[in-house]
Amino acid sequence: MTQTALDGVRVLDLTSEMGWYCGKLLADLGADVIKVEPVGGEPSRGRAPFWQGTPGRETSLRFWYFNANKRSVTVDLEQFDGRWLFGRLVETADIVIESWTAAERRELAERGLDPDSYMESRPELVWVSITGFGLDGPKAGWEVTDLISQAAAGIATLAGYPDGSPMRIAGNQAYIVAGISAAQGALLALLQAEATGNGQRVETSIQEAMSICQETAHLQWDFLQTSRERVGERYRLPGIGTYQTRDGYIYSMVGIPGFGAPWSDVIGWMDEHGMAEDLTEPHYVETFDTFDLRILLVEEERDRHAEVLDRAQEVLTAFYASRTSTELYEEGQSRRLLIGQVMTPKDLAENRHLEAREWWLELNQPTTLGQDDAALKLPGPPYRLSETPATIRRPAPRIGEHNQEVWVEEVGIPAEDLIAFAGEGAV
Repeated sequence: MTQTALDGVRVLDLTSEMGWYCGKLLADLGADVIKVEPVGGEPSRGRAPFWQGTPGRETSLRFWYFNANKRSVTVDLEQFDGRWLFGRLVETADIVIESWTAAERRELAERGLDPDSYMESRPELVWVSITGFGLDGPKAGWEVTDLISQAAAGIATLAGYPDGSPMRIAGNQAYIVAGISAAQGALLALLQAEATGNGQRVETSIQEAMSICQETAHLQWDFLQTSRERVGERYRLPGIGTYQTRDGYIYSMVGIPGFGAPWSDVIGWMDEHGMAEDLTEPHYVETFDTFDLRILLVEEERDRHAEVLDRAQEVLTAFYASRTSTELYEEGQSRRLLIGQVMTPKDLAENRHLEAREWWLELNQPTTLGQDDAALKLPGPPYRLSETPATIRRPAPRIGEHNQEVWVEEVGIPAEDLIAFAGEGAV
């Protein structure tokens, strides 16, 4: 059996969709991640899209992806017996992850479920809290969604078009970034706990985690006292932006001083195909060769060279439109030009490079539709570990699928007691 990086580490995952990715990263690395769900299952199980378009808490493709490798137990934390059972489970854990709202945190604390009390009894425990704005400060406890997080982090103001409103980046990116940050913090705290025997609280504010996505916006304010603005498809310089090709799109970032080959290489490339037109004339070549980064940041600099820039944009747009995305990507990269192919899901599924690296992972996910298992092709891990690779070991769990296995066989609750707990709705 392949050894994994987190063999022997147990994680209790009490998160909503906000923290799914954190648990997934740890589970794929080999941790025994147990989803601790309310009786009846976590509400986020109902997120679309669904297998064969059939809505349900056991058919969510989103849930399947983010929760493969995890096990599931149910427990009602509002009941005394449920909290007692949870306390017994915490005794077996190395890490607890939660994304409780402020109201949930207050209510659970009033009922005796307080992270500090668990950590006092188990000093080596690592407790991870994923929140919108942190556990303290003026906005601690404010309600949060992925959209609110992106807006509060300044990301939404950079997304969209200059003549439109700020926009949300699709795909719950705030939750994903927060999950990565929380997993990093959990692993660092675990390393410290293993070395010293002392665990600690790990706190991830989604607003703070998302600040990395602002790229150079902070620097621009620091150096120029100006805010980055939405540009949409408005080309600040020819060669920078999304361009249509003969069969799709590419993203081009060529001709920027200090980033890849200079504009003269772009002109030479077009000239090889007989499409450079008048850009080979010394007037154009000399102008491009004198560009520096100010032309990207200062409107007056762009205005001064508007005629040259407009002509270059016209010629380059025609050149890109004459060739396929793959041709432009491969030929451009061979010339040190920063060109990326805008891939569709179909392109990714059929990509020769990803296939050669065996990146895609296969999973047979049981369904509740009375049919064979769903044969899924999942995106692979975002890292490669040569000795302890990430793996998909089990499908996403059904609601409470591992109650008997965990509560009775591992925690030590007598089977007849578990039946009684189930009868009163505690599990």
